Amino acid sequence: MGFRELIVSAVHRERQREFTKAFNLYKESLNFTQNPKTILKVKNRQAWCQYYIGNTRETLNLFQELQDRFSSHPESRLYYANYLIKVHNYKLAKKILLNAIELFQDQLELYLTLASLLKDTDRSNEAITILKQALSQEKLSRGRGIKRKDIWAELGYLYFQRGDYNSALASLKTAMRMDEEETFLHYDMIAQCYLKVADHKNALKFIDLYIKYFGESDADILVIKARAHAQLQESHLACASLLQAYSMENGLKLSAEDMVDFGPLLQTGFFDTLENVEIDEA
Repeated sequence: MGFRELIVSAVHRERQREFTKAFNLYKESLNFTQNPKTILKVKNRQAWCQYYIGNTRETLNLFQELQDRFSSHPESRLYYANYLIKVHNYKLAKKILLNAIELFQDQLELYLTLASLLKDTDRSNEAITILKQALSQEKLSRGRGIKRKDIWAELGYLYFQRGDYNSALASLKTAMRMDEEETFLHYDMIAQCYLKVADHKNALKFIDLYIKYFGESDADILVIKARAHAQLQESHLACASLLQAYSMENGLKLSAEDMVDFGPLLQTGFFDTLENVEIDEA
């Protein structure tokens, strides 16, 4: 078999969880290439094969070899960091990614991986700093197909989680201006930001844009729409949206925050007419 056939076969063996056979096929394929990036990718897969058969020492040896032999390639650090994240060694993964960013400041995937690690370990402020550092670079490689607009959107989500809704709006709207109207994916998050700052008219505007391009895809979208209508004193439209959401899920799951906006409907006894309404008081 040639290189392509060996790789295809190795990937198939991996999917079948035949990791030893996959490892050997990857090893054989290395006889057919001298390309450093290709070798990196193949050896990365070999390391994961060793991991899945429980050979921790050989896994670490392979990742260390990648760093030693291919120190001029950012992927050598990225692959090792991804493994460390998998085994919950977050401290070392963070150290390696920070060092890699210093060496390869134009590599978007390094920033994204570190920001994701920080977010998942409840360090959203640090994640925001890393993404802002990425955006400050004049040139960035495209990481996993992600563009600058996606970084701005992720910043918006992080600011939202932190409770900084005005910064979230600014970031999300920057992402929106860099995208096409019909392909922008975050109208619903902008609507939620506007609900948080009590701008119900704009909340309704953006949730309607979401529905225009992506449809009434789930009950949560309709609840956002209903909240905006309720606060705009359009109770009949709020009830219509809630009834539609109710029919989709055969019930409603609402938060205490939702119920604050639905105060006008509580006064009319609307919720007394529904049998399956769950309110999370947290």
